[in-house]
Amino acid sequence: MKIISFAWTTPALLAGRKTCTRRTWSDDYARRFKAGEIVAAYDRGPRNGGKQVAIIRLLQTPYQERVNEAPDPDYEAEGLQWMEEQGKLIQGLPPSVFWRQWQRDNPLVWVVRFELINGAM
Repeated sequence: MKIISFAWTTPALLAGRKTCTRRTWSDDYARRFKAGEIVAAYDRGPRNGGKQVAIIRLLQTPYQERVNEAPDPDYEAEGLQWMEEQGKLIQGLPPSVFWRQWQRDNPLVWVVRFELINGAM
């Protein structure tokens, strides 16, 4: 089974408030993922001692997009609204500041949309 690690957004995923992630994957790696596929969600990469925390189903085949082209509802879909409500920081920044900075940097990323199937393994 393929793996996606969520690191600092794992709590938002397990709360059911994260349904999208953006990745700087290589084209070859990203094209391995397909709509409908079941994927293991990890709290961090297995090489770094991560553990499986959930199972997700991809709703779409990943596609590329510039971060500043993200629709407004993706702030919630990325789990950032939940993190803001919980008073969490991302790289020392409030989620809204992190989001605006990420949009200014505007990298080309792979967008992965999914649904939580089973959490807290």
